[in-house]
Amino acid sequence: MLEIVCLIWLWRVNGKNAAANGQSPRKYRIMTLALWFGMEFTGCFAGAILMALLFPNDDPFTGAFILGCVGAVIGGYMSYVAAKNSPKVDQTSQTSNPWNQVQNQWNPSQNNQGYRLNREPNDQDQAQNQWNQAQNPWDAQQQNEAVKQNPVNDADCLEMPATIQIISEKGGYEGCQDSFFLNGNPICMLGPGSEYAFSTNVKKNTITIGSPVQPAEDSEHCVRFIASEMGYIEIHTSAGKMLPEKFKNFK
Repeated sequence: MLEIVCLIWLWRVNGKNAAANGQSPRKYRIMTLALWFGMEFTGCFAGAILMALLFPNDDPFTGAFILGCVGAVIGGYMSYVAAKNSPKVDQTSQTSNPWNQVQNQWNPSQNNQGYRLNREPNDQDQAQNQWNQAQNPWDAQQQNEAVKQNPVNDADCLEMPATIQIISEKGGYEGCQDSFFLNGNPICMLGPGSEYAFSTNVKKNTITIGSPVQPAEDSEHCVRFIASEMGYIEIHTSAGKMLPEKFKNFK
């Protein structure tokens, strides 16, 4: 049980360290598992052989267990050092938003449950009136009346979900919270200095601040991106506005 807890903790830490250096978290998380179990198996095998050779009358399991634990620790430390000291790459090329390359293919009516939403011309006004910060953050019944849902093609969905993390940086204004929406659906409310992580199963996504619908050209309150299988998207905001220069999209 302790081994599983340590492995999960190390898996998360190595992913964060790799992302901080502009590397793919998935690559270094796979490396963590490979080094951990690889070195553990090697230690068990070597321990059993040494016990059989040096102490033939004793149980070889003892040596296999001890050297197996030592091997797991060494493998975990090697993965930590590799992720912590991973080469830093140019964020301009790695975190550029591929949205502009496929802008003409975007259908802004897709949501993160795998549906296409066909909105009426006055849907923006209807969606804004559905938000109530004092009672219920979102009235799901009114939402269903405002949109009609039809299934999306399988090609528009991800087999493995991508992780999205929204980071609201400190500063700007204090004591206020911004509402965030993913493809027209409410996600969270964040104040300065807080963050929130969630997942999406759809390739093409739109994150908006303040309203479920924002003009496509409004880069201060709207960001569009293409998510990849098990990808990681990081979005920074400050004082109710997007920070496009800090946008990250790892595959």
